[in-house]
Amino acid sequence: MKKFVLTVLLLAVVASDLFARDIDSLIGAMSRREKIAQIIFVEIDSKESPEQKAAHERLIREGLGGIIVMDDKLVDNMRLVNDLQRSARIPLMVSIDGEWGAAMRFYEFAAFPRAMQLGALDDEALVEAAGRAIGEELSEIKIFMNFAPVVDVNNNANNPVIKTRSFGQTRERVARMGVAYMRGMQRAGVWGSAKHFPGHGDTDVDSHKGLPVLLFDRARLDSLELYPFREMIKAGVAMVMVGHLSVPALDPTGTPASISRPIVTGLLRNELGFDGVIITDALGMKGVAEGNANAAVEAYKAGADILLMPEDAQKTMDDLDAAFRRGELDESDLDARVRRALLLKQRSGMLADDYSPYVAVPDGVQSAELDSAALLAKADRPETVKLIQEICDRSMTVVKGKLRRPLKFRRWMAFTTRPKVAYVAFNAATPESACFGEELARYGRVARFDLPFDATSEQIDSVGTLLQGYRDVIVCFHSGRPIPRTGGPQHFATVAPEQFARVASWSDKHRLHGVYLGVPYDLNTLPEYKRFKTFIIGYSDTKFNNIASARALTRRGSARGSLPVDAGGLPAGYHSNPIR
Repeated sequence: MKKFVLTVLLLAVVASDLFARDIDSLIGAMSRREKIAQIIFVEIDSKESPEQKAAHERLIREGLGGIIVMDDKLVDNMRLVNDLQRSARIPLMVSIDGEWGAAMRFYEFAAFPRAMQLGALDDEALVEAAGRAIGEELSEIKIFMNFAPVVDVNNNANNPVIKTRSFGQTRERVARMGVAYMRGMQRAGVWGSAKHFPGHGDTDVDSHKGLPVLLFDRARLDSLELYPFREMIKAGVAMVMVGHLSVPALDPTGTPASISRPIVTGLLRNELGFDGVIITDALGMKGVAEGNANAAVEAYKAGADILLMPEDAQKTMDDLDAAFRRGELDESDLDARVRRALLLKQRSGMLADDYSPYVAVPDGVQSAELDSAALLAKADRPETVKLIQEICDRSMTVVKGKLRRPLKFRRWMAFTTRPKVAYVAFNAATPESACFGEELARYGRVARFDLPFDATSEQIDSVGTLLQGYRDVIVCFHSGRPIPRTGGPQHFATVAPEQFARVASWSDKHRLHGVYLGVPYDLNTLPEYKRFKTFIIGYSDTKFNNIASARALTRRGSARGSLPVDAGGLPAGYHSNPIR
């Protein structure tokens, strides 16, 4: 056995040496401008103008390293990717910001729960399975780089941008879940990225819109914000994304971290010993772009290996090339950065002679021709849907009451008697919301009543009158609106406090069971949840969470979740359901 292990290790060393030699040979044949282009990634979109596409093709002919796909239609986007790959001498690395899977950018895929809901699991194996499934769906469409997971410790309920994107508010939970997610994804052949270094959790400014400032001392940063990044580095994360954050304790000048040499090179590269790829957050974000006309060049000088989405990629190349000509920058340092970027391509098989960069091409075709049906089939994976439903079933979090036994519904054969259980749907305005009532109906007969999002006191009282004679009343608070994209508010409150209090008053006459398909933080403004006999946090108003929360009430789901954050006077880690 020892001999076998030694042989494997020797083969790995030899392979690594061959990779390095191949890459060094490739770098030796590149012009300086091609090397500069290789560390730049630009955003592409199938809706871009012919002029924009032509500009991207010019960049690609100069040696552009990669692209990032954003919100788009899958077939149209992949057709554009194939077209652009045709112009590349070295295949483009296709990347994505897909924290909850490809669905974050392509609606054709089923969406995994956000990190906060994964954090409710306290089950690293299931989080790793989610990471692996996300990696598999991305690698199927030849996306080998995902800017996830977020390992910011979200201990600020008023954070406008992280919230549900974080696994929770304790450093240990964030680190454990982040490592599990990353490990699963990288085992599927997709490189993960720990973000947003050195920590965006305890901020009250969105770096898309301004520059957050972290006024904590070094001891606090070491003990909290930096802890998950250290754990991710030890676990072998391929990339670290540096955020646009001012951290005076790390750089007294207040320079945004993404363009700060003391933070990027001094702390991340040297002190923490990270030898992987350092990538910036998007360089067009106001947190760095405002007041820094040459942010991309400054990010390079700070030590970044990959410059993500500079506002003007062509100008960035020109400015860096000019800085080299003036002798301000060292080309051997550029070679080291290109080597790190190419190594990821090498390890993804992209530099092999027989590698085809094209997505969903017909059998036997080595061209950019795209098979739309085959591509859409890659987005419809039954095993992924099954896994998402399992995650949602297990993450439902009971914060009040105990699900010892299911509610007593009347079965379908009892035609002549009225149902025993009433269901009040608050703002059930989407097809996803309808899944809750449909799932209840699979278990037994339920009387349904509806209230709109803007329900008045009179409307709530009117429904309350109709509930007379029902012992058990289920109220599901649906969001009724889609969850917004990154950069906007992270959730919608599903009900106003005064509406919620009026509904909670029904507990004087009924056994009230509440399901809240929103985030735990909302409990801070809804203290009357304690008046319910049972209250479940369902995290978001998706099809899978609607089904899972209904299953929890009928005891067909496991509902093992625990709070990932402090909320409603309850500590992180809390659950009230003894049946786990």
